[in-house]
Amino acid sequence: MSGRALRAVALLVAVVLLAAYAVARVRVSADFAAFLPAGADPTQRALIQQLREGAAGRLVLIELSGAPPGALAAASQALRARLATEPAFRYAANGDALAARREVELIGAQRYALSRRLTTATFTVEGLRAALAERLEGLYGSAAPLEGALLAQDPTGETLAILRSLAPAQAPRSVDGVWFDPAGARALLVAETVASAADLDGQAAAVAALVASHAAAGGASSLSFSSPGTLAVASRAAIAREAGILSVVSALLILGVLAWTYRSPRPVLLCALPAAAGLLAGVCAVHWGIGRLNGITLAFGATLLGEAVDYPSFLFTQVAPGEAPAQTRMRVGPLLRLAVLTTACGSVALLAAGFPGLVELGVLTLVGVLVAGVVTWWGVADWIPTNLGRALPALPDLPGRAAWRLPLRPAWRMGLLALAVVVVALVDQRRVYFDDDPAHLNPLPAALAAADRGRRAALGAPDVRNVILVRGGTVDDVLARCERLRATLDGAVAADALAGFDLVSDIVPSAAAQARRRAALPDAPQLERDLALALTGTPFRADAFAPFLRDVAAARVAAPVAPATLAGTALGLRAAALLGTDADGAYAVVPLRGVKDAAALGAMVRAMGEPEVTTLDLRTAAATMLAAYRQRALVATAAGVALILAVLAIGLRDLRRAGRVLAPVLAGTLLAAGLLVAGGTPLTLFHLVALLLVVGIGVNYGLFADRASTAPGEGVRVVRTLLVVSATTLCAFATLAVSSIPVLHALGTTVCAGVAACLAAVAFVHAPLAPSSRGR
Repeated sequence: MSGRALRAVALLVAVVLLAAYAVARVRVSADFAAFLPAGADPTQRALIQQLREGAAGRLVLIELSGAPPGALAAASQALRARLATEPAFRYAANGDALAARREVELIGAQRYALSRRLTTATFTVEGLRAALAERLEGLYGSAAPLEGALLAQDPTGETLAILRSLAPAQAPRSVDGVWFDPAGARALLVAETVASAADLDGQAAAVAALVASHAAAGGASSLSFSSPGTLAVASRAAIAREAGILSVVSALLILGVLAWTYRSPRPVLLCALPAAAGLLAGVCAVHWGIGRLNGITLAFGATLLGEAVDYPSFLFTQVAPGEAPAQTRMRVGPLLRLAVLTTACGSVALLAAGFPGLVELGVLTLVGVLVAGVVTWWGVADWIPTNLGRALPALPDLPGRAAWRLPLRPAWRMGLLALAVVVVALVDQRRVYFDDDPAHLNPLPAALAAADRGRRAALGAPDVRNVILVRGGTVDDVLARCERLRATLDGAVAADALAGFDLVSDIVPSAAAQARRRAALPDAPQLERDLALALTGTPFRADAFAPFLRDVAAARVAAPVAPATLAGTALGLRAAALLGTDADGAYAVVPLRGVKDAAALGAMVRAMGEPEVTTLDLRTAAATMLAAYRQRALVATAAGVALILAVLAIGLRDLRRAGRVLAPVLAGTLLAAGLLVAGGTPLTLFHLVALLLVVGIGVNYGLFADRASTAPGEGVRVVRTLLVVSATTLCAFATLAVSSIPVLHALGTTVCAGVAACLAAVAFVHAPLAPSSRGR
């Protein structure tokens, strides 16, 4: 077997093995947090941790509709009962009073550890007498049933006080004893999944269990739901579905261009081989090196089809009539190697961007481009049809051919391009250049996000923007700081700086606070004497409060309340949503409602003198974090461009010539970016990634255009090359430009605009000089 045949067999075997591995082992994730920075300080890391692993991400908001209210209430009860037994869920609630009995019993059992108002004065004769008077009055009020049920064991009213303090500021409407939306047309439930929001396979299993439970519960209601995890599952499906459709469409368009160009199936198939091998190798490299593969990374990697498919075309379109394939490879080989290496250099910048998701993109693109180049050189080049040069369609000799000659020297043309960049920059100076709002990076379709916001509002759980982050070495340190923070926040409410707040220490007090409350409990003989005196003159019997005496005695020696004590309850869910741990220690998130004077609130918190307690505007904090990493990405991009220049200088052995290749490409890229901003599209991180890819593609164009300007007789073939490769690239990315997924749309529009601008800039600078201008 010849060396050429051995290389072909080895290549095909490698592609088959990579494909088999990718299908069997690689799983696609849609964790959008991978495209957020890892965090440069403990505060940022806590925010990312909450996004990925926090209890809030596990909370599923469920909606039943399409039936009369009575039927919906019955369906809600049936669904809650089934979810309570589902292994995929930790907790389910629908506002049912009977289902909430466990919460009341838990609070009652732990009331002396949880009550903030408990002091030694509570159990004096005067304190007990005042409490009994309140209970007597309460027995004639709206809460009489609950007052009567709790009287014997809790005459001081601690359970009711705790329930009132923990009641949400805005509770859902109740119909037939369960939650409904304000219009009374949709029944509402909440459930907590076992899987974190980042565990999409676990979230998908929870979704399946929810759908099956709804079907098994019967009834004619319609089910809809949302949560960060379930939305990510829906987003993954939407991205996969749309990316698959667009990939097929772009592949058909590319095949059409190649089929028209080569008029033979063999070169068309050969063009597809490097792209397939590169994509498979990149996918496997990401899986081996990083351990995961994001759906956005895969969608972006599929666009390698529009880049790697160009490499065989760089060879095929350069074949001259009667020229042996080996001669074409030797003549074009240096340019092909530079085209591959410069595109790979652009990918290196992504590895230093600081984002896990961008590192994935960098690895996939770097490995994919290099493998595609190797396959083109060592495999495809061996199989160039010998008669390809005669089969290629000739470019029509249009009158416009002569018009390609321009009167200005290339240096003057480059100056005009630079001037155009400056003019566009001046036009854009009043616009926002960069968009660091994380909401605009979200790949979630707008309709799904809007539905989620509606359910949150109906449940009285609107999105929280202003929070206080409390950090500490341990969970107990954090709880103690939260307790000290209460006085400041109460003062802020009194000063009308905010409307309210939620402190996890109200649910799980610190060990010191619980110890103080236990110490306030009197011993049994003292309590019996004081209670007997307090009952004098009241209608209550002395022996009616035996449960109260037993509970106080038990509370004196009870174990402290811990987060685990509340597991599987609504209180436990709230505590888990507000409290977390990470590699830097522990932290608590304190949501703030109705912030009216953020500056005054911030000053009051700083006056505490505790640097571990900080106020945050989550959107501003996330935007600041993204801006810092965007600046890092820009520096990495500049380094990538410098690396491209170095590779060009070494490969061309001429720094001035390398600059002549790169300069119009950079000008075209900047023009494309400026036009996007001028059109009202600020640049996000995904636009920057796309622009970096544009530089790599544009350098390929610049290399061949420069060859045409320095090698007589190459002009016609170079024009053909540039027309073919730019057409296939535009086919690949134009389909992404029409995508409804924001990320894919940004990639498609940016690359299309950039490729068109780079092609025009390269053609303008490298066009032949008109004869009348020679010698000037």
